[in-house]
Amino acid sequence: MGVECKGFSIIEFLIVIGILAILASIGFPSIKKLYRVYKFNQYAFELENVVKWAKITAMEKSSGVSICLNGNEIRVYDEGPLRNPSCSESENTKLLRIIRINDTWITPRISVALNRSGLMFDPRGFAIYGGNICITDGDRYFKAVLQSDRGAIRMEGGIGGC
Repeated sequence: MGVECKGFSIIEFLIVIGILAILASIGFPSIKKLYRVYKFNQYAFELENVVKWAKITAMEKSSGVSICLNGNEIRVYDEGPLRNPSCSESENTKLLRIIRINDTWITPRISVALNRSGLMFDPRGFAIYGGNICITDGDRYFKAVLQSDRGAIRMEGGIGGC
């Protein structure tokens, strides 16, 4: 009786590994693009959430609440009775919330009327200074737009930068 060896030869094994390598090289860019879209959408959702949360917090606390940009962080401060965003923690202000943008390919930007340091809601939920806070990955953008002396928050998104 002869012994039969069942299994794969080294050639068959190398062919399978080669096919898997080709499939992985085709699929990896798609996975990377999908990850970038997912992360951008996650930051856009967080930005929308924090702007609406800041407005509600200003009304609940009956104080001024500012939204500021510090490097790659979007920060929310309780400014108390101040009507000017200080964008820093002091004895009169308190840091309430931070969104850290850890991905280097996403850039946050802020644009505020009258060259103020941040956006701000008064105790009625109205924007004291108009402006916007925006994130972009270079291909698309998402921004929250505040109109001064109104409580309106408009979300915009599209192709291009901020």
